Amino acid sequence: MDESQQRLAELLWPRNPPSRLIPCRHCRKKNRVSIPTAVLDSQSCRCGACGEALFLGRDEPLDGLASAAYEHALDRNSLKTLRSLPGFPALLRWILANVNERMFHLYAMSSTVACGDQQFPELVALLDLARTRLGITVRPAIFLGESPFMNAMTMGVKDPVIVVKAALLDQMDDQEVVAILAHEMGHLHADHILYQTMARLLFVIGSLRSAVVSAFSMPLQLALYKWARCAELTADRASLLGSRDLRACLQVHLKLAGGFRPGTNSRTRLKLGPFIEQARKLENAENSSRLDNLFMMLLTMNRSHPFATWRIMHLLQWVENGSFLDILAGNYARTPAPGEPVPSPS
Repeated sequence: MDESQQRLAELLWPRNPPSRLIPCRHCRKKNRVSIPTAVLDSQSCRCGACGEALFLGRDEPLDGLASAAYEHALDRNSLKTLRSLPGFPALLRWILANVNERMFHLYAMSSTVACGDQQFPELVALLDLARTRLGITVRPAIFLGESPFMNAMTMGVKDPVIVVKAALLDQMDDQEVVAILAHEMGHLHADHILYQTMARLLFVIGSLRSAVVSAFSMPLQLALYKWARCAELTADRASLLGSRDLRACLQVHLKLAGGFRPGTNSRTRLKLGPFIEQARKLENAENSSRLDNLFMMLLTMNRSHPFATWRIMHLLQWVENGSFLDILAGNYARTPAPGEPVPSPS
């Protein structure tokens, strides 16, 4: 590892760096690797038996990657709960029948700038980098919109559109933008967009003044919001797989939480280390106090996105104990060929 990677490793794992066994994708020999080295400098990890690289190269695509390979359990379980709610199937059928994807394209075409070979090809290239690494062949249309708030969103199920707000480009470098675009591609890859559309629709319904309509929609709205927050954890995993850059993914959450504005930078420099420590403290608080856990549930119940430190906590858990390194080692669930049964996620 170089000096910057070593510093990040010390921030993330200051004591007793964890390790795990990884089977070689060439000869299947199991190798014990240091997780900090495997995550931050994967190309230095080689099989002790055959000498081949244990992990895919930074730009090697994850061919045939199934979204189930990186789906967060909270995403899967909350969607299962959501589908069991009364009224959910009827609302889903209504949206499929009545929400025309054409309106998303009309919104983008009328109020934002279409990016392509002649207009902002640099942003298109960053999108292509993210989707190619994820092994996704579909290239959604991408648009640039003006806003003082950092945001990116994906709309449309069959004909998707990504809108990137200009504030993101003010505050994020290219690697961080790739991580954000990979996050959006993760939503698309995991079929989140239809349910996100439902959440937005119910938000509008819930904001109506009719107490009867609001009371009827509230249980489904809260369930959709809970799923939406959990779905972000799946998309965060896609962000890491598409960027192959843990530092960039962590920096995105730091900047979303505290900004990267001139007024901040002229006075101080936001540091990743204390922010990671803040996320670890949150994890300990939630695990040790039922009251804190309850407070977190109350604070988030009306939010469509989870808090930044909570997202960091879950991403690091996946890196340390989940399937991230297995996927980079080529050991992952693949999308079945036409006619093959779809495997159940583990």
